[in-house]
Amino acid sequence: MLSGDFRARYRVLGLVLLLGLGTAFQLRFWNPRKVELAALAERVERAERANALAGPGDGSLAAMREDLVLGERQLAELKRLVPREGDVEAIYEAIAAETESLGLELVHALPADPVADSTEYFLRQRWALQVEGAYHDVGTLLTRIAGFARLVRPEVDEILPSRIADSGRQLVHARFSLETFVLPPEDYVSPEER
Repeated sequence: MLSGDFRARYRVLGLVLLLGLGTAFQLRFWNPRKVELAALAERVERAERANALAGPGDGSLAAMREDLVLGERQLAELKRLVPREGDVEAIYEAIAAETESLGLELVHALPADPVADSTEYFLRQRWALQVEGAYHDVGTLLTRIAGFARLVRPEVDEILPSRIADSGRQLVHARFSLETFVLPPEDYVSPEER
């Protein structure tokens, strides 16, 4: 088949071996179809995950309607607890009435302007408060404020000894903040939209 020249035979044999090794390398390691198939498999997996999240799940239409009714009831309750307006006056009067009933002195009560919540569904309004009185009465005040018939979140910033009362009790000066939530008015425009 080949000539009697050994060099020519070795060259042809070397060429066949190189072609065989190149073909084996391409089939085993560098196969563009394998890369393409891996990318396609990854896309299919992502699509299946997205479909599972977007799909109706295992529930039936009746279960989905029940969830919708429950969500509407919860939203109505939340709207009952979060007023449409900031009702600063009502909150101040409630705080003043509670401090007076506990024998505390309301040193400072200052509401800040409402700012948009991260969800942009609510407005958050912060209050800076300072009271002076007995330590346990301050704790009772915070408990009562947290129990208002609307969402109020008190947070103690600082409690320091203040003075000794005529009765001999140690009074404290408490500085704390409140955070209330308000539904924005119908014509509210967020600062980002201005």
